[in-house]
Amino acid sequence: MTKDNNMHHHNTLLTRFFPLVALLGLAACGKDEKSKAVSPSEVANPVKESELTTVTITADAEKRLGIKTVTIKTDNVQATREVGGEIQAVPGQAVTIVAPVQGTLRGGADITAGQRVRQGQTLYSLVPLPAERDLLTLNQSTAQARTQLQVAQARLSRAEALLADRAGSVRARDDARADVALAQQNLADARARQGAANGNTGGGQALAIKAPLSGVVQRVTVTSGSMVTANTVLVELAALNKVWVRVPLFVGDLRRLGKGQAVTVRPLDGGKARQGRPVEAPLLGATAGTGTADVFYEIDNSDEAFRPGERVAVDVTLGNNNLATAGAGTTDALTIPAAALLYDATGGQWVYVRTKPLQYTRQRVEVQRAVGEQIVISRGVKAGAEVVTDGAAELFGTEFGGSH
Repeated sequence: MTKDNNMHHHNTLLTRFFPLVALLGLAACGKDEKSKAVSPSEVANPVKESELTTVTITADAEKRLGIKTVTIKTDNVQATREVGGEIQAVPGQAVTIVAPVQGTLRGGADITAGQRVRQGQTLYSLVPLPAERDLLTLNQSTAQARTQLQVAQARLSRAEALLADRAGSVRARDDARADVALAQQNLADARARQGAANGNTGGGQALAIKAPLSGVVQRVTVTSGSMVTANTVLVELAALNKVWVRVPLFVGDLRRLGKGQAVTVRPLDGGKARQGRPVEAPLLGATAGTGTADVFYEIDNSDEAFRPGERVAVDVTLGNNNLATAGAGTTDALTIPAAALLYDATGGQWVYVRTKPLQYTRQRVEVQRAVGEQIVISRGVKAGAEVVTDGAAELFGTEFGGSH
């Protein structure tokens, strides 16, 4: 091969090689640039959540706050089930107020359904009306009194004329005046009786319709100024000093209910819970489609915190079907005193745990249920931890702006 041919062959190889090298170089550069991509955000010196929720105080502050702790332990607690319930008025404690006689109602403009009333409070005034057969007699009496007044006035005019002509006496004139005054009074009384009978005036002896018990107005059927007959329903009241809770339970769970076993009734808004004792309802309702039966419990409601129709949460204790089994209806669970549980503004549940001397860490917990004064915790803390009871609220305030 000649020298020119060699050179030509060499140039051809270079021409083919350099594009390949260039492509490999670009690929390598793209790989390096991709590996050196910058994150859109970066947190410098990140802090753990546990450090954000840890409060360190002095020995004097600990003493001043009165902090006390208890050790979390596993207890054997009753197995319960949370079900929904409905508040109902106690049968026999709801009353219906009716009109005792025919009449016209006065007052009662402010009586509305849902209003609470006190025993002895006047709800309406009832102006009695006579029977229809007496209305004709009243009209005749009014007409008669009007005629008597006209006759008396005519006599007075004659007596005054005779006295002016010196043909009569002063005594006769005075007697005529007395007759006119009497006739005027009789006519006024007759008109008042007729007006009361027609329901146009407030005359007559009104009867006060009063609440026989303290409770809540369930239903109002009349308005002020209405004419009602005897036994017309005016208002329905329900006593609230004691109420029933209707709890629908699965039929299979009825055998697991302990005899005389009380339940815990809790408002859905997180209010104070109270105990309900079982009662024997006249009839137990049942729903075939859902396989449930109604069980009733009575709770004290002297503060009228619960109202008929309100939905509540009910913690029912259920045992095993074999009641002879030892420990039936119980389970092991972590419990803490109710005083140790704190709530933040969003409803989060927390406790303070002593992690070191004079150091307390706020830990989020998940509450399963309440058993008396104890709170069953499903997760968030472990057995053996020291949880703060007295002074927990003060620590919470210290962490969020207080100083000691």
